[in-house]
Amino acid sequence: MIAAATLKQGKSTHKLRFTTGALMRFEEDNNGTAFDVLLDDLIQGKGGVRLLISALAAGLEDGAGVSREEAIALVDAAGGARQVVPFVGDAIAKAFPPPKGDAPGTGDGEATAGKARPPAGA
Repeated sequence: MIAAATLKQGKSTHKLRFTTGALMRFEEDNNGTAFDVLLDDLIQGKGGVRLLISALAAGLEDGAGVSREEAIALVDAAGGARQVVPFVGDAIAKAFPPPKGDAPGTGDGEATAGKARPPAGA
């Protein structure tokens, strides 16, 4: 299961989860642009507040999504977009962790061969 990032605001705890459905809504809200391009733009700060709101609206409520107005209200209550960026970054990191072999400290720095066998007759 994809882990959720959490943001506490007063007595409320918001959960942001980039599930498959959330990523589909994110793409739909952005003219069908692939989610990996959208997330890369978000990480690099290229998409502006509109892209941030789109990502939040798609994945808040534990991946179920919320209205754009609810996402805007969360950002305003948090003190602005810059206050919410780490929350979104945490959700991205949880949705797309590095492969086990690529995680820091798990390898010896050398590439290792896989266990795949050549096709029959090769």
